[in-house]
Amino acid sequence: MLPSNTTMHDIITYGTNHEDPTVRQYGTHLQRLLRDRGYRDHHLKAMAGGLPEYLEIAPKYSKRDARLNARIAAWGIKPATYRQYQGDGRRCIEHYHGDLQSRLARRGLQDTFYKLSTVLPDLIEASLVKESQTGGFPKLCDLSRARGWDIFDLTRDRVIQLREDCLSPSQWDHVKRGAKLIDFLRKFPTCIAMLPPREIGSLKGVLRVSSDIPEFLTEEAAEWVQSATTVYDQTALTPEAREATANQQSDGSVGIYQAAIRTYIRTAGEFRNYNSTNGLPALFDKETIEKVVVVLCNRSKLPNGLAPRTLHEYADKLRLTLQRRGHVEEADKISSLMSRLPVLIEGENASELMSPRTEVWCRALLSDPVRTEKFETQHLQYATKAHAALEIAKIEGIDLHSFALNPSILPLSVEEKRLATRLLRQARIFGVCSAFAAIELDAAPFRKSNILCDLQWDEHLPTFFDHSADEMDPRFNIHIPTELLKNGMAMIKRGQRMPPFTISATDHGADAFNILKFYLTNIRPLFPGARASSYFFPALEEKNAPLVTQTFDGWLSECSLSIGLPLTPHNFRHGLCSIEINADPTCFPELEIVTGDTERVLRRNYAFIDADKRVTCPPRNPS
Repeated sequence: MLPSNTTMHDIITYGTNHEDPTVRQYGTHLQRLLRDRGYRDHHLKAMAGGLPEYLEIAPKYSKRDARLNARIAAWGIKPATYRQYQGDGRRCIEHYHGDLQSRLARRGLQDTFYKLSTVLPDLIEASLVKESQTGGFPKLCDLSRARGWDIFDLTRDRVIQLREDCLSPSQWDHVKRGAKLIDFLRKFPTCIAMLPPREIGSLKGVLRVSSDIPEFLTEEAAEWVQSATTVYDQTALTPEAREATANQQSDGSVGIYQAAIRTYIRTAGEFRNYNSTNGLPALFDKETIEKVVVVLCNRSKLPNGLAPRTLHEYADKLRLTLQRRGHVEEADKISSLMSRLPVLIEGENASELMSPRTEVWCRALLSDPVRTEKFETQHLQYATKAHAALEIAKIEGIDLHSFALNPSILPLSVEEKRLATRLLRQARIFGVCSAFAAIELDAAPFRKSNILCDLQWDEHLPTFFDHSADEMDPRFNIHIPTELLKNGMAMIKRGQRMPPFTISATDHGADAFNILKFYLTNIRPLFPGARASSYFFPALEEKNAPLVTQTFDGWLSECSLSIGLPLTPHNFRHGLCSIEINADPTCFPELEIVTGDTERVLRRNYAFIDADKRVTCPPRNPS
């Protein structure tokens, strides 16, 4: 899904109800194209309303595309009908987002691109330029104008930047052909005054951007993390002995280092041009460090910003990494910022008590019945989107299970591979989040680490028990030993134990039971790690490891944002407790057992609920 909540259903509704009859036709044809192919409302409500997603399932028509022509025949429509419906559907999406209006406005510009386009017909008529050479020029013009560039502003680097604006490899091919035409026209004196100052040069082999961080920086970052998280025996006398005795930190620790450095690099890209750097040291000068850390702290106040505790941990990991690489002054700069910036100081002082930011989130949850309902039903909404992804793949004839295990095993076109990749991701992230939320809401608000790293059916330490095939009482049991809990030793000293929890196919647990059953049957097999481990949430790689926590954090953030309820795993615990206490102020003894926190801590954390009730209750009549 897109970060936006706009769906294809929203766009069809917008188009078919528009006051302009032309736009209504666009919407009707978009609806017909998707309806004829088997898409229903619940599919369209789960499909992102973006042009890239649309072009994956409805690519531009081409006579040479044998696969597409075969599918059009199977749908029972003519190529001319598909061409019209596909084009109108694209225009409906562009009109909704304002792209169509912007493009039409750009076409009307009387700039140098326009002047050069008026010369091309004469050159073609004189057989000086082949018409096929000009095919990519309009796309180059449009994307350049969208960035506010005229033809004089074009350089090789700027043309390469246009890769990011291309929705498909074919569009990037058009841009390259347009740039090649501009260089070709340099041989004609009448065109020189309308061309860029310098030749653009060959763009052969320059592919589209596939990552927000360049590969050379990604590889160097991996080396930095490797050296920062590997502990060597300082008494070893030879390199061979040092390597043989090296100890790698835990996967969780390594993951934090990776997240910290990738977050830094991604943010540094807002201030520095990756293409002008020759490595990571160039991104870690003192000025850039200060800009990046300050902007991350400022964004911590935003809905999707990093929490102060996380920022402090990231800053500390960056400091240690720089020290290990010998960049002492840069490490000292981070230390200085950690001691002076209020957000980082707040992060250092953060404890188990509820933070002010979390309290604000809980207040908003309780004050809005719609948000409360979304919180309590989010597992159902995530599951609906996961179901839709699998059904769309079936409509498109894509075997997601085979694709997940080996993407090259299926004979798919470029568009179909992109669609399969997106649907696989949608099924995974919404399927995982639906199962996670079902456990949190219907079993117990376990900490994220316990669910991701401890929930498994390993024969030596089973914590998840599948009794779904029991005809008399189908159910799932979850029993995480108290010793594995963060506050487990304190619970044991108090004489408390974390009880087992049951998610039954009957009564109030039926929805959660069905979601876990769906996850185990349809979603978990989409993870290669499912074949190598017994973790309930396996890794994305085929190894005996759980899903990386940072990966899950990003998925939950994206899924919750898509339903209009941005949250983190930490919010489950506080959100659920807030709702329970708000409904029943005497439930602290039950919450003490379920959460492992003492009643004293719970009362201190959620004192704001009782205070709010006293403020909102009308005063008693003195009489």
